Parts: sequence; C-alpha cells; structure tokens
Amino acid sequence: MSSKIIKTVLIVGSAIMVTAFAASAASIENKDSSAHTLSVTEGGVKNEIIIGANEIVTICQSGCFITMPNGDRAALSGGESVQIVDGAAIIN
Repeated sequence: MSSKIIKTVLIVGSAIMVTAFAASAASIENKDSSAHTLSVTEGGVKNEIIIGANEIVTICQSGCFITMPNGDRAALSGGESVQIVDGAAIIN
C-alpha cells in the first residue's frame, strides 16, 4: 500500500472513532439559575461534578450511575440527554 492510502485509512478510522466516542457520551444540561453538584460513578470511581447555571457537560463515555441534586439516581449507558430542572433530572 502506498503511504497516501495508509494516511487516508488512518484519518478516516480516527474520525469514525471520535464520532463513536462522542455519540456514546451523555450530555447534562443545567437549566437552573444556580450550580448543582452531581455524584457520578463511572468504572467504579466516584467523582463529584459541578455543573454551573445554564452549563452543558459531557460525561459517562462508558456508562455510569449518577445521583442528582434532589437525590434521584439514574443509570446512564451513554448517549442520553439529561436536563436538570428545579434540581430534578429529565432523561431523554
């Protein structure tokens, strides 16, 4: 194979992997006027994530469990769109 074909294959492969990675992550949008802290457990590791007012963050590339500000819990597999409204989660 020529080096031009190899470069093209690598570029296309990388683009597909990046697209697949982004598509599998969950996005969380805080529609409230104040920041909220979520507990996120992914791969057995628990982290606290602060989401500012009207901010959108991307989490859970490989699935996770989240605890919302109001205490609700949810399992995300990735790809979900979550909105925080009045401290509660709306998962789409």
